[in-house]
Amino acid sequence: MLEHFEREYSVSKKYLYWLGAWPYQSKLSSNLITIFSLVYEISYCPLQIIMLYDYWNDPELVFELCYQFVGVISFIVKIFNTIWNREKLKRICILMNDHWNIFTSKLEVQSLKDSSNTSRKLTIYYSTYITVSTTFYMIAPLTPVFLDIIQPLNETRPRLFPVTAKFRIDEEKYYTQLYCCIVGMCSIGVINLIASDSTYFVSIIHACSLFSTISRQLEEIITKLPVNEDTRRIECCIQTKLEFENEQMIYHEYIKCLKKYQLALEFVNLLNSTYDMLSLFLLLLYGATATFVGIQILNILDRFEDVIRYLSEIVIMLIQLIILCYSGQKLRDESQNVFHRAYAAEWYNCSPRLKSLLIVTLYRSSVPCGLTAGSMIPLSMVTYGFVVRTILSYFMTFLSLKEAIS
Repeated sequence: MLEHFEREYSVSKKYLYWLGAWPYQSKLSSNLITIFSLVYEISYCPLQIIMLYDYWNDPELVFELCYQFVGVISFIVKIFNTIWNREKLKRICILMNDHWNIFTSKLEVQSLKDSSNTSRKLTIYYSTYITVSTTFYMIAPLTPVFLDIIQPLNETRPRLFPVTAKFRIDEEKYYTQLYCCIVGMCSIGVINLIASDSTYFVSIIHACSLFSTISRQLEEIITKLPVNEDTRRIECCIQTKLEFENEQMIYHEYIKCLKKYQLALEFVNLLNSTYDMLSLFLLLLYGATATFVGIQILNILDRFEDVIRYLSEIVIMLIQLIILCYSGQKLRDESQNVFHRAYAAEWYNCSPRLKSLLIVTLYRSSVPCGLTAGSMIPLSMVTYGFVVRTILSYFMTFLSLKEAIS
């Protein structure tokens, strides 16, 4: 059993179970959860296609339906990524648990504890925010129903849905069934969204703590021990040789530290391969959708409520993007700290064989270790800034065209 993972990441364990990716979950349970979620979300797509066909002459409604379709597609892609990379997600859990058995010094345990506490708080805050927002979004359309009970009129108030639902059926007669169908679709998608995102940044925070611990250990190994200088004549050549008091012990400690560094690199490579294609898809999808939503706002500037709704949707997409990009940037910064701390150490006081190890360390750590989207685009705040600038540039271009036409 993964005792360390269950103790330190209990909230993440529940989300992994909902994803069907918990290592000790039965195969039947895992398959039922993922297949049911995927089929339920996909089943809503034909209904949206039918609505697009029926209302193709209404540009505003078509745009609204396309935006809803984007949301459903993002849910489907995240569920599919879970199914496709289920074994990798299980491997991530096992490695995180194993790290607690390998990183056992006081400094290492404290660093892992801090990271687990941070990830737990972040997971709870994020899931609470998404859950409350979704619940409000689902309940708000029921206002006319509540008003009919509290303050009835001579006629029934019009029934509303959380999303546009103009199906080829009697909406008044089958309101309850349609409402439950939409709520189920949104709830399953949001649960998978929370589970997938929380697993993502919990893994990233854990990886950052590994690099942080390793960088501090590398610096301490070189700097904390006393040095004795001794000058000797060897083969008629004068060489200055700096010897550490316990050089043998230092050498073995450094070797252990490098092995842990290798484990951290392997863990990040596994993370990158798990979320690589998903990151690329979401980066392109949210970037393009935010652009089109911004353009749509130009056509409804006279409707304040719709403008606020669309702006809130853009903010949600930008939050999703910043989760991707900032996580990659944080991991990149922590991996670069390994290079900076090793380089800042008094390497010139090391013995020759320690110097050779330092050269290897500097050579590998000089290349930042981060996440990519599609093995092409580095996930960083630079990428996030580029996406935001692109969205704003398209928005300003269409705004200028609208002013010129008017």
